[in-house]
Amino acid sequence: MLTGRQQAIYDYILHFRQDNGCSPSIPEMQREFGIRSPNGVAGHLRALIKKGVLRRSSRGSRQLDPVEPASGPIMSVPLIGHIAAGFPEFIPLTSAEGAVRIDQLSLGFQPKRGTFALKVRGDSMKDAGILEGDLVVIEPTPNPAANQIVAALIDGDCTLKRLVQVKGRWFLKAENPAYPALHPRSDLVIQGVVRALIRRLG
Repeated sequence: MLTGRQQAIYDYILHFRQDNGCSPSIPEMQREFGIRSPNGVAGHLRALIKKGVLRRSSRGSRQLDPVEPASGPIMSVPLIGHIAAGFPEFIPLTSAEGAVRIDQLSLGFQPKRGTFALKVRGDSMKDAGILEGDLVVIEPTPNPAANQIVAALIDGDCTLKRLVQVKGRWFLKAENPAYPALHPRSDLVIQGVVRALIRRLG
């Protein structure tokens, strides 16, 4: 997993290459990120190479090639904390703690701007195959549909549940009989829809 700074530098290199046909120089990266020392940039580049997302090109010292598996292009989404898959909790969404790199072909869709990942805490969605410690990829949408699994704020508290509508009223349903359905007293705000699940083994 990349840190937020590493992800920003990696994305800058990709965009620079697309616009200019070559990788940025260390002085250009210093100016972009306000890093005073060339060694500071070099340290980030060494970390990106060690993590296997960049490699030095044989075409010249300035070239840094992204490393992509044969399966498909890599997409990065910010990891911005955890979500309660149990009873709702007040969990403020913070700035990115890092980034999750995903093979876009295995993800099955092209994430929109604003897509993010959350780590699951709790077991209320276990019968839907979402377990404690999984990562869910959340795509913001203004029009969620009934029966989609969503990240939602119910009366100000955050949870991961299935969105259900009965007789025109919306509520949240767990996928574990140990948890009750959640009916909002006042507010139900959908933060986004679960589009993918990532499970890390070991």
